[in-house]
Amino acid sequence: MKRSGFLLAGIISISPLVAQNTGSNGPVVSVSEIYLIGSVHNMHFEERYHYSLVDLQAQVRSLHPDVVCGEITPGDLNGPMEGNFPPEAAMLAEMAPSWGVRFIPADWRISFVWQARAEKQEADDKLKAAEVNAEQAKIKAYYDAFNGGSLYDYTNGSPQFQAMVDHLFEDVIGENTPSDIAAGAWHERNRMIVENCLTNAGSARRIVFVFGDGHLAQLQRQLTALGLKGRIPPRAFTPAGLGTMPHTVITRWERNLKNLEGIVDGSITVSADIKAKVKDTNRAPQLKSEIALYLARQKLP
Repeated sequence: MKRSGFLLAGIISISPLVAQNTGSNGPVVSVSEIYLIGSVHNMHFEERYHYSLVDLQAQVRSLHPDVVCGEITPGDLNGPMEGNFPPEAAMLAEMAPSWGVRFIPADWRISFVWQARAEKQEADDKLKAAEVNAEQAKIKAYYDAFNGGSLYDYTNGSPQFQAMVDHLFEDVIGENTPSDIAAGAWHERNRMIVENCLTNAGSARRIVFVFGDGHLAQLQRQLTALGLKGRIPPRAFTPAGLGTMPHTVITRWERNLKNLEGIVDGSITVSADIKAKVKDTNRAPQLKSEIALYLARQKLP
């Protein structure tokens, strides 16, 4: 299940003309601007990438959105599983209201059992597994080669990176294949992300998606299917270092950590599928270290 963990998300802006879609193929859409910001999950906590959570906040706020659609499923917002999603999603959910922005949980996930079965099917097809692994290795090597500037430019603003990810999912993995399901039903997941966001955006005129940067190419495809054409704008922030985090965000992360630990030790009752997901991702230790990093920086009790 960790196979797409490196797939991290970019920015797309749509032209200032109103785009509309009606009918049974998707939600009714009437917006003037849509942006997709690519986050980099745990890499936001490393100074050397020059793309911190403080920088992510600056990028989002520079766009003056009405709504932010983030990487938490609707049913898991404020729930025991919230901490199993990227920490920047909970951060944005906590901070958006203070900016006068509405946060929409827009992610979608398949069951652990379904994904595990597809992973086994892919592994049994040794040629396909080797092909997928080779393409993933190329993307990992691209990340590893980063040596300066901002990781935002290196992923969001890089045609090379976008082409590599698009090639992996469109040409190598494909849609509705065992490899697609093993990647979390990638095509359907991104279609549902767009649907969840646009359906709940209401009268919003400026919408910002914030998802891992590996989603960028596919989200662009899903928007295009709805008649929404976009562009990738340049970085709008000057890297400001790791900075500090509001106490309310740290408190929310601490609550999420406690919930994840409770799911693992059985003190919080969840379905077997959810418990398997939490054990598989093993998010708790990483979240604990991220909380400690900001507590140390801010000398909070």
